[in-house]
Amino acid sequence: TPKVMTAASLVGAAALVFAGALAVLSLRAPSQLQASALRHHTPVRRSVAPNLGIYGKGLSTRRASANREGLSMGSRCAQRSARAYAAGAAAEFPSLKNDLVIRAATGQQTERVPIWMHRQAGRYLPEFRNFSDRFPFMHRCSTPEIATRLTIQPVERYGLDAAIIFSDILVLLPVLGIEWGMVKGKGPCVQEPINTPEDLVRVSSPSEADIKSELGYVMEALTRSRMELDGRATLIGFSGAPWTLLGYMVQGEGAKTTQAVKAKGFLYQHPEAAHQLLTTITDTVILYLVEQVRSGAQMVQVFDSWAGELTPSQYAEFSTPYLKTIATGVKEKLKEQGLPQVPVSVFPKGACSHALKDLAQSDYDVVSLDWGIDPAVARQQAPNKVLQGNLDPSILYLPKEVISTHTQKMIDSFGTQRYIANLGYAVDKSMDPELVGSFVDVPDTNHILALLT
Repeated sequence: TPKVMTAASLVGAAALVFAGALAVLSLRAPSQLQASALRHHTPVRRSVAPNLGIYGKGLSTRRASANREGLSMGSRCAQRSARAYAAGAAAEFPSLKNDLVIRAATGQQTERVPIWMHRQAGRYLPEFRNFSDRFPFMHRCSTPEIATRLTIQPVERYGLDAAIIFSDILVLLPVLGIEWGMVKGKGPCVQEPINTPEDLVRVSSPSEADIKSELGYVMEALTRSRMELDGRATLIGFSGAPWTLLGYMVQGEGAKTTQAVKAKGFLYQHPEAAHQLLTTITDTVILYLVEQVRSGAQMVQVFDSWAGELTPSQYAEFSTPYLKTIATGVKEKLKEQGLPQVPVSVFPKGACSHALKDLAQSDYDVVSLDWGIDPAVARQQAPNKVLQGNLDPSILYLPKEVISTHTQKMIDSFGTQRYIANLGYAVDKSMDPELVGSFVDVPDTNHILALLT
């Protein structure tokens, strides 16, 4: 290949790159492990979703369109998914065509950086608001048909490599005997918080049967989503972490407005009771995640949303040991029950800078990072872990070219292997879907440019 190019050849090469980039940005590629580089990324053509009437004007063809086959599956998959959940028949699930997230999460080679986003199903999307404006939050969570549609919407719009089930970390509380609800202007609130060690008598220790009975709607939504995705993306299930769930149970509401003062005080005043409660929650989370895998989840993540509320020493005592137990316990139970071994991920939001070293010595396959830790430092502290993250979500309010520049810098810092691109927290309801798409586009653009050079 000559090192010096004429002006004409430069123009021709630029045109080729531009045309190729446009083609792939409008068509998201599936992953086939043994195919050659070009054939590996033969695009699945997407066409404008018929009769939806819910996408915003001015969106690109790729983002405003959906896989026609995937959309048409809804009607013919509903009965199949219900049967599959009732029977727990993993053999009925469609095979995974786009396995980029799974390969990255298990440390295998990937030809492109996979990408998905925390809270990717949310009110920033007009198609999501088509449901949220009509149905209360818990109705959306507890209605499998709606939860499935909301789960799949971001994959249809952006061609993401993973779908995370539409649910909430607090759905586990009623199984533990703690009732909660959404209060306007305050968010989630627990009806009767835990105030003293004596209140632990109100906390249940649920069985596997209790999980299936009380949270069957989550399991059915997972099964439906797995069927309707038809292998286009990895399906991720999740749970809240023990400390975060304890925080809600004791504090009674979110940490944003309360700084978790009451919950942290419970740890200081009643450490034995706190450990007792954390143990019960941990056992329940393990059962919950295993049941999610049985129902179709291909990867599971533990969200420690309140991790940043604790001091490093508190976190090392009241969170890290229980997180480690979950990773080990899930893998052991999956093996015992003959279920697939799926990647397990953890997200210690706000505590990555001091928790990563400990979590690197755990059975988690993936550690998701907030933006408070430098990628190079993270690689040094967890050399054997797959890392996920960690773009500051506030960047998604900036112009497209700035978003692309910072996303590229993030990918360059982490490296393209043993890495899953994501945000350092979550998509906010006030974000512009088009700007969010600029973040999603970067790994595709990188791959096209690599193929053409």
